[in-house]
Amino acid sequence: MSEAVNSTLMPFSNVAHLPLREKFEAARIAGCNALSLMPYEVEQMAAAGIPAKEVRRRADDAGMRILRLDPLNTWSRVWLPDNMDDAYIATVDTPRERVFALCAELGCRSISLNATFPLGSMPMEAIIEDYAAICEASARFDLDCSLEFIPLWGVPTLDMAWQIVQGAGASNGGLVFDTWHFVRGKSDLADLRAIPGDKIHCVQLNDGPLELPAGVTIKDDCYDRKFPGDGQFPNVEIVRILARTGGLNQVGAEVFSPMLKDMSARQVGEISRASVDDVLRLAADL
Repeated sequence: MSEAVNSTLMPFSNVAHLPLREKFEAARIAGCNALSLMPYEVEQMAAAGIPAKEVRRRADDAGMRILRLDPLNTWSRVWLPDNMDDAYIATVDTPRERVFALCAELGCRSISLNATFPLGSMPMEAIIEDYAAICEASARFDLDCSLEFIPLWGVPTLDMAWQIVQGAGASNGGLVFDTWHFVRGKSDLADLRAIPGDKIHCVQLNDGPLELPAGVTIKDDCYDRKFPGDGQFPNVEIVRILARTGGLNQVGAEVFSPMLKDMSARQVGEISRASVDDVLRLAADL
C-alpha cells in the first residue's frame, strides 16, 4: 500500500512544541521530506531573529521543504469565529497578503484554508465567491488552495466543502481531508469515493472514539486526538478509498494533544511513522 502514497507531510501540530532543527529531525524520522508550519509561528521565529528566508535555508540544509502554510483563516468576507477566545484568534489572524509573502519566502506550494466563520453566517453563494477569489489570488503565486472542512465552524462536512470547490471551478482548488473532521462532522464515505484524487491535496490521519464520550464537547475533543490506530476511526477504509482514487497526497498523522508537549523529536517522529505505516499495512491486507 505504501506505493499508493504519492507524498508525505509532517503537520505542524505534531512538532509545534519543538525548536526548528528538531521539527526537521522529527519529520525525517517520520519518513517525511516536507512539513507544514503556521504563519503565526513563522512570524514568531522572525521576531526571535530567524526570518522566513533563513527558515528556508535551514530547511534546505536539512533536506526538508516547508511545503504548506496552515492555516489561512482571513480569506472570507466573514471569518471571525464565535466560539474561540482572543488568544486563539491572535494566532490565526494573518492577512492573506502576508501569507502569500511568507509562502514566497519559504518556497511553499500550498495553503490550508479554514472556514472559521459561524455555521450559517454566510450563504453558499458568498462562500463559493470568496473561495474562487482566494484561489485566483493564490494562483498568481503558484499556490494550491486547500479548503479544510471542520465541524466546529462554517464548512462542517466533506460534502459541503466539495460543493464549494466544484462551484469555484479553480484549477488550484482542492481539499484537506482530515479523519477527525470527517468522523466528527458525520461525513459519508460515499462522498469521498466520488472526489477525484488530485483534488485531495492533503490527508491528515488521526483517531479517537466514534462517539464523543459523555461530558466531552466536540471542541475539547478536537484538541485531544489520538494517533492513527489508537481509536475507532475508519482510517483503514478511508486509506483504501484514497489509494483507489489516487488521493494519498501529503499524507501524515496530524494530532493535537497535550501528550505531545513532553515528546522528543525522536518520539514524535517514530510514533508518527509507525502509526501511519500500520494503517497502510492494514489497508493493504484487506
